[in-house]
Amino acid sequence: MAGEIGDKKPILTSQPSQNTRRPRFFRFVVGAFIALFVFIAGVILWQAYDIWKVQNQAAYTVQALKNYEEDQYRKALADTYGGKTPQETLQMYIEAVEKGDYELASKYFILDYQDKELKSLKSSPPENIRNVLNLLNQTILNKGSYSWDGKEFGIREPLSADFKLYPSGIWKIVEK
Repeated sequence: MAGEIGDKKPILTSQPSQNTRRPRFFRFVVGAFIALFVFIAGVILWQAYDIWKVQNQAAYTVQALKNYEEDQYRKALADTYGGKTPQETLQMYIEAVEKGDYELASKYFILDYQDKELKSLKSSPPENIRNVLNLLNQTILNKGSYSWDGKEFGIREPLSADFKLYPSGIWKIVEK
């Protein structure tokens, strides 16, 4: 009684193999999309991290610079070595060098150059120091010029000398 209703013979078709291929292909495509999504998300997160790191470093640098400027301002405000005019500061420097007080002479320079000037004075031969002092004595007699804001002053002959007005109201030598 073949072909009767309720006959439970297995019917072989090619459908089971097609059904197993579709889910496999579907899983492959979904897996590829997930892998692509994870890769793109990783690249985006890596770039975001790099941007954050650069911004954080920039903020740290800005804060460090701000702290340095505040510290320098406080030191400059407390500094009392110098004259009320650039010429007075230069005269005080010359007198200190003539006395051989190089420590005092170096204090008439701005804070950043004091150590450099002290080392220079200590290592210079006496004849070089005398020559520079002679030129500086001539320099005091020459007129200089102020910057537009009045906080810097320069004399150019016979020896170049630049000065800076400190917040405490005294003039300091920038370079000679």
